[in-house]
Amino acid sequence: MKFAAPEFLYLLPIAWAFIVWALVHRARRRRALLERFTGAQPGEWAETGASRARVRWDAFYFALAGSALLVALARPVYFAPDNRDELQGVPYLVALDASRSMLANDAEPNRYLAATTALDRFFAEARNDQAGLITFAGVAYLNAPLTFDMTALRTILHYVNPQTLSDPGSSLGLAIDRAGRFFRSNSIPERTLILISDGEELDGQSITLARRLRRDEKLTIHTIGVGTPAGAQISGSRDNTGRPVISKLDESNLRRIANAGGGNYYRLGHNSDGLRRLREEVLRPLAEKMARNDLRNYHEAYHAPLAAAIIALLAKLAIGADRFVKRRPLPAILTTK
Repeated sequence: MKFAAPEFLYLLPIAWAFIVWALVHRARRRRALLERFTGAQPGEWAETGASRARVRWDAFYFALAGSALLVALARPVYFAPDNRDELQGVPYLVALDASRSMLANDAEPNRYLAATTALDRFFAEARNDQAGLITFAGVAYLNAPLTFDMTALRTILHYVNPQTLSDPGSSLGLAIDRAGRFFRSNSIPERTLILISDGEELDGQSITLARRLRRDEKLTIHTIGVGTPAGAQISGSRDNTGRPVISKLDESNLRRIANAGGGNYYRLGHNSDGLRRLREEVLRPLAEKMARNDLRNYHEAYHAPLAAAIIALLAKLAIGADRFVKRRPLPAILTTK
């Protein structure tokens, strides 16, 4: 429950203070008029005989009616949980590592193909998400800004090949910086980056950058680890001595990046388990949070306080505090024959 016009609620204390002042002022004025009429302290004979209990209930219903009317003007609204599947999803960028180390075969058939297959399924299962894609190696490229067209994103995945990239290395910092620059130039309230990588990098600036963007740009970074800590040979790669190059999943680096960026770390695992967990634990709750902040997903509920105000006014009229009086004996001067 929330209010579409909460400024009317600020008038409630003023209304209550005014009602108390009006009741006290009425009582004092009535007392002063009685003293002026009787010329002295009025006795019991000068009272109207109105029921004190009815007078109190009359004041209570009057205050209740005024308060309920102000609540109705504040337009209470309630969230419609049955429409959650139709709500707009979450905006997020996916940064996919396309460096040579992603060709290691400790994932089937290799890290990059395992990641793209999982990401293709992840995009296919997206309902109303607004996603964008960054691919990076030694340089980060914004392949697609935020879009609802998941088919286009899935198509782009098939055209990126680590073996054809001319920029060697793996710069997680450049990917994070590219995402930060994109969100900085676009007015997006919830800023999320999903970084998919084996965690290997050359510059070592990603943690500091993630912490700064979290503080300055409110960018949340979640990381997905691809590969195994034991590692595997990078296909077709050898060092200066001719020995095969072994690449290992650097989970500690990915965890530190996620912690600095205020997010979570998941290992991709088999059957895209990491991305599934991220959707269930992060994206769906975030989508519901965004939906609850959007008044278009709410229904009006002013009818309840308006009905309460009408009932209170009818009850005030029915009580008739000034109509129902107790019978009192006449003063002795009027009963003398």
